[in-house]
Amino acid sequence: MNIVTSKIPGERAKQYAAWLLYCEAGSLEKTLKVWVRIQGQNDTEMIPFFGVFLGKPVSSATLKRWSVKYRWQERTELKNTEDLEDMRFKFKRIKQTRAYKIAILLDRVLDRLSRQLDQGMYVSTRDLYTLWKMHRVEEGLSIGNYQVVTYQQPPTEPKSPEEIKLDKQIKEVVDQFHKNKQEEDQPTIT
Repeated sequence: MNIVTSKIPGERAKQYAAWLLYCEAGSLEKTLKVWVRIQGQNDTEMIPFFGVFLGKPVSSATLKRWSVKYRWQERTELKNTEDLEDMRFKFKRIKQTRAYKIAILLDRVLDRLSRQLDQGMYVSTRDLYTLWKMHRVEEGLSIGNYQVVTYQQPPTEPKSPEEIKLDKQIKEVVDQFHKNKQEEDQPTIT
C-alpha cells in the first residue's frame, strides 16, 4: 500500500475522517475523546466535516486496528511534511508579492519625484535617501556599514551534546596554545 495523504482505495469515508481527526488530535486516545465530544455537540467548528463522516464513535480497539491497517503514523508524518512545504510555498509567494508591491511603490514615488524635478520643484536628498533606505531594508540588504538582520531568518537550533563537548575541547586546545605562546614570548632571565 502506498502511503498517501489522500483517501486510500478501500478506505471508507469514516476511516479517512478518523485519520484526519487523528492528525489534529495527535494520539488515538485524544482522537477518541474528541470524536466523542463531536458526537455530543451540535455546533462545533469541526462538525461541518467531521460530524458528517464520523458518525458514532468506534471502540479503542477498532481505532487501533484502523491505525495499523491504514498506517496512520506514517501518513501523518507525510501530511505534516506536505503541510510544511505548502506553508513554505505560501510564505515564499507572500514575500514575492510583497517585494513586487514595494518595487511598484518605489517606481511610483520615483516617477513623482522625477515629475517634480521636471517642473522645477524642489526634491530633497533626504526624500531620495529615505526611499532608497526603505527599499534596501525591505529587500534585506545593508543600509550602511552593518548588515540588516531580517525577521525571516530562522532561529538557531540548540547545539547537540556532541557539539557542546567538541566546542569545549576546541576551547581547551586554543587556551593551551595561547598559554604556550605566552610562555614562549616571556623573556628568560639568565
